[in-house]
Amino acid sequence: MASSEKLRAGEAIIDLLVREYGVDTVFGIPGVHNIELFRGLHRSGIRVVAPRHEQGAGFMADGWSIATGKPGVCALISGPGLTNAITPIAQAYHDSRPMLVLASTTPTDALGKKFGPLHDLDDQSAVVRTVTAFSETVTDPTKLPALIERAWNVFTSSRPRPVHIAIPTDVLEQFVDPFTRVTNQASLPVSIESDIARAAQLLAGAKRPMIIAGGGAINAGDALVQIANAIDSPIVLTGNAKGVVPSTHSLCVGSALVIPRVQDEIEQSDVVLVAGSELSDADLYNGGRALNLTGKVIRIDIDVEQMQRRAIPDVSLLGDSRITLTALAQDLNVSSSNNGSERAANLRKSARAGVRQDLLPWLDVMEQVMPEGTTVALDSTQLAYAAHTVMACNTPRSWLAPFGFGTLGCALPMAIGAAIADATKPVLAIVGDGGWLFTVAEMAAAIDEGVNMVMVLWDNRGYGQIRESFDDVQAPRMGVDVSSHDPSAIARGFGWNAIDVNTIEAFSTALSEAFENRGAHFIRISVS
Repeated sequence: MASSEKLRAGEAIIDLLVREYGVDTVFGIPGVHNIELFRGLHRSGIRVVAPRHEQGAGFMADGWSIATGKPGVCALISGPGLTNAITPIAQAYHDSRPMLVLASTTPTDALGKKFGPLHDLDDQSAVVRTVTAFSETVTDPTKLPALIERAWNVFTSSRPRPVHIAIPTDVLEQFVDPFTRVTNQASLPVSIESDIARAAQLLAGAKRPMIIAGGGAINAGDALVQIANAIDSPIVLTGNAKGVVPSTHSLCVGSALVIPRVQDEIEQSDVVLVAGSELSDADLYNGGRALNLTGKVIRIDIDVEQMQRRAIPDVSLLGDSRITLTALAQDLNVSSSNNGSERAANLRKSARAGVRQDLLPWLDVMEQVMPEGTTVALDSTQLAYAAHTVMACNTPRSWLAPFGFGTLGCALPMAIGAAIADATKPVLAIVGDGGWLFTVAEMAAAIDEGVNMVMVLWDNRGYGQIRESFDDVQAPRMGVDVSSHDPSAIARGFGWNAIDVNTIEAFSTALSEAFENRGAHFIRISVS
């Protein structure tokens, strides 16, 4: 029951989120324009994480969201606070993850007037609308509870994506009665039973089946395994589904959609089940060519608009992947023998052979040393690209990376967000020396928050992958040979334990010691 005392609208927003929606962590930087949100955060007593840049707030919220399965929440200032966070908002949008972005905006009497007030954007909501499920400016505080409920319906009953709510500073300051939740919960779409039966019939008759699971199936691991076992089918995971089916399972190929041999096998399969995946260019990395699926296609997706993109299904099952796959598994009363384990093993071999072989020893050390259940956050860097394909992952929500948007700099703050979500789990971040500098300031936030984590820096003196791309087209290199001079000294300056290594043996020792000791540990691998 809400209290009868009057609250400022900023306080009332936080009170409602904590009391009715279970929000217990918020990421954001205070400023003169969002003090009323922070007044509410202080009053609530929940955990508030202050990064060094709003980009860090967004990435931390995203990493926290992956680890918990709940919406990450950001509290930002107007103007630059919001624009600084657009990159992680766009990443969450691209990879279909929930994020609530609360930001102050220009006072109501100056909205769109072009008076030039501090932090003014002509239409702040419009700026971010293309990378959110919806983006609204609220000038009447009584409309906020309904808008927050609408956001939660996006998060829980449709394709999850970020939501931005802009609140003018004078609205945040208004006194209001404590907000009451506006209950208007939407229901998940449910597949038609006859369509599920048709899909089960196709799968039961398959002789060379294949399952592709995407991020939309992140909660459906048990059902995926049950179906795969029944029809003896390999399972290929997109990056966002890594860990949904344990790498130790004999039918799990892993996140190997980028490997041409794996794509060939999918194209030659007589029945392909696609669950919660866009089959996107970023997943396939094959020059923008869609898979040429010659067999029957069964598609499960919560987004009706996605159902016909990139692959036209013979059976469309609109609905949540976990619910739909569970129902499909119950209809599959078969036990086929289709050489699934042998096919999966051969594809795993092709995947390992398809990455840069000089990177494998470093990845093998990480697999051997890091504790079971370690959360791994990866940046856009050559070592990470190979890790996606060959490293094992046995736990869902423990593999964090910018799969769709492909941004630089996200691994460090995402790792911090995941470490805050569960302080008992070991955390490893794999970064490149180029991308690391995008968010290097968040090393300070990690120390302030007492985060226990290990960061491995792959230092090839610049943007190694881009360097190779210049060389591939015989263009003169420009802007790719850059350096941070002494990364370990920088790390020590932020309070991290830091060490340089350049041999496999030294790396193994340093990594083992880092995981054995609490605190923030930085290991630089010098490869040039």
